[in-house]
Amino acid sequence: MPALFVILLWWSSTGAILWLARGTDKQMNPRLMIMTLICALGFSGLIISTAYTEVWAVYLAFVSALIIWGWVEFTFLAGLITGETNNKCPKGVDETSRFVHAFKAINYHEFTLLGALIIIGLIDKTGGSAMASKTFACMWLMRIGAKFAIFSGVPKLSVEMMPERLMYLQSYFRADRIGWGFWGSIIGCSIFFAAGLYALLNIDYNAVAQTQITMLTALVGLAVLEHFFMVLPVADSRLWSWAMPKRKIKTNKSKSQTRIAAE
Repeated sequence: MPALFVILLWWSSTGAILWLARGTDKQMNPRLMIMTLICALGFSGLIISTAYTEVWAVYLAFVSALIIWGWVEFTFLAGLITGETNNKCPKGVDETSRFVHAFKAINYHEFTLLGALIIIGLIDKTGGSAMASKTFACMWLMRIGAKFAIFSGVPKLSVEMMPERLMYLQSYFRADRIGWGFWGSIIGCSIFFAAGLYALLNIDYNAVAQTQITMLTALVGLAVLEHFFMVLPVADSRLWSWAMPKRKIKTNKSKSQTRIAAE
């Protein structure tokens, strides 16, 4: 049940954020207000979860962490909190300069994630199972690994999941090879996933610990799956086609090029 809960919540919450982030820039501020109210509920749930050590509090802490994470992701996809620059990567720069430019394009988002992690950790220190900070830290580390993988090179990234307003970030991606970031990230995720499975199969835990480890292992397992989507000819965007704007293929015959245009 904990693993199934994680998978269903991962799928539905990702789709919800993608759906909310679609549309015009004028629509984003009202949606930001709604998301901020939901985020406040997430912090409220987090505070409540620190007062209990039962299994239901683990579920509440997990959902609370995911809600807070969703707020940060929405602000990024909506173009509200991204980076200090929204320019494409300059041509002809070396790898170090490309990394610096890439970080400047998302640095405010990264600082927001780190700040949220620190706040959640401080709240979790007051009691409970600390499941919220474990969940948020797990997602944060997996996201950093995925970003390094995309930066260094992955051939099958589903860029159609990215809103039109963030398409300039594509200039920082590499799709001509499988880079070092991918191998480092998937190896790290696989080690954590294997360790979680080993612990679940070979060590006896109480119900609270069992639920926590199952949830976190399922979360890391989803990260491993997402890494395979980056290199296999399978479009993971189909999982959330209901949440993304419809797109159509337009062909420019004069230049013999094909491009995807958002309706």
